[in-house]
Amino acid sequence: MSETIVLFEDEATRQFLPLSYTRALYDIRCGVYTLRERVAAQHGSPPQALCRAHLADVHASGRWPLGLLGTSSPITFVNGRALDLAWLPDLLAAPVNTVYIADSGQALLGGTVLLAARLTPALASAVLQALLEQQAEVALAELRRFARLVEVPARLLTFPWDMIVENGAQIGRDLVLPHAHIRWPSAAERRPEGAGLVLHRPDQIFIHPEARLDGPLVLDARDGPIVIDAAHIEPFSFIQGPVSIGRGTLIASARVRAESTIGPVCRIGGEVEASIVQGYSNKHHDGFLGHSYLGEWVNIGAMTTNSDLKNTYGSIRVVLEGYGQIDSGVLKLGCFLADHVKLGIGIHLNGGAMIGTGSNIFGVHFAPKTIPPFTWGGEVFREYRIDAMVDVARKVMGRRKVELTPPAEAVLRDVFAMTRGERVAMGGIPADRDAERGLRRAEADALKAYELTESGG
Repeated sequence: MSETIVLFEDEATRQFLPLSYTRALYDIRCGVYTLRERVAAQHGSPPQALCRAHLADVHASGRWPLGLLGTSSPITFVNGRALDLAWLPDLLAAPVNTVYIADSGQALLGGTVLLAARLTPALASAVLQALLEQQAEVALAELRRFARLVEVPARLLTFPWDMIVENGAQIGRDLVLPHAHIRWPSAAERRPEGAGLVLHRPDQIFIHPEARLDGPLVLDARDGPIVIDAAHIEPFSFIQGPVSIGRGTLIASARVRAESTIGPVCRIGGEVEASIVQGYSNKHHDGFLGHSYLGEWVNIGAMTTNSDLKNTYGSIRVVLEGYGQIDSGVLKLGCFLADHVKLGIGIHLNGGAMIGTGSNIFGVHFAPKTIPPFTWGGEVFREYRIDAMVDVARKVMGRRKVELTPPAEAVLRDVFAMTRGERVAMGGIPADRDAERGLRRAEADALKAYELTESGG
């Protein structure tokens, strides 16, 4: 029987807000895979997981993982922020009660962080509660007393922009995982069918047998590999590696440039560069998306564009909840859109923009750099009523034959409640009943217009 691997979240979940309000860190995509998928590809079986309580019914196996300790076999815990897993085989072969620590690499965190630990069930039970509460520092302090600590070089995601910086290299690392699903012959071994296909470095181009490629199009892998799952690439598309394109995705005569990952079931048009689209999201029309991250169920209207470079060529600053404005140290950085964000047509976003979960922004030329979750409007911002937002989410997901399950709906409602203070601080909640009634009428009118003009197909 294979050894149990358990993913956990630590104190840094707050640094990924608002992206992490509705998603465990180990389920955020970077490279071809999420960490959960990467562990399964390397280890050969899916891991179990621990996460924040409001996410547990969707991203883990409940609020308390019953049966996790009901075994005599060792349990290996892996930090959900881990990126590469080159060290994992050594840990799985190490004596029990071995703990791997890694340099945090950031002054905000300081010192070392708990990367992973292979523990007996008895010692695992001593730290399980701390890990359930994202208190990895507390768990590490306990482990220092009873376990052997080994410092190892490892890559960990610390801030949202780390995903953008690491994505291109991670695509290459994911190609060589032992149990990865990427076992399709390269285009050099089996040239894809279709007229008008221009292939540069076909030995670095990996195409699923069920992918549909309609020429003319160019696949350029001279700067890195191209991985195309069972997707549809329409004519006049240009794809420059390193790039990963997920199953069920449509590339609609788009330019997808290097260091980009497009997750499953997306609709992508216009120009995309060095960006990650988690999955089930649409940027179907012209407009530029560069050095950015999009969550799931995001829809971007025609000609909406982000900036990813200052005119001064200085590094881009980002506002993180609880930390204020932070210098990313990154020259090129675009926007971060959390799950269920909707953007209308012709909106311009500044570099480092953060738009929170479930926000619906329209009718404004330049959007503010930071928008709280569940914000509605443009020239004037208001709180997006949760019932209306959930109704839209259910319709959007239904178009892709995906159900908004009761646990997933509960996550949205929990996040709505826990972020109300952010909207109060922005002034996005009406002060009286007359204003509330007016807002509801405006929402109903705008929702009807949105349904009539929804972009993305």
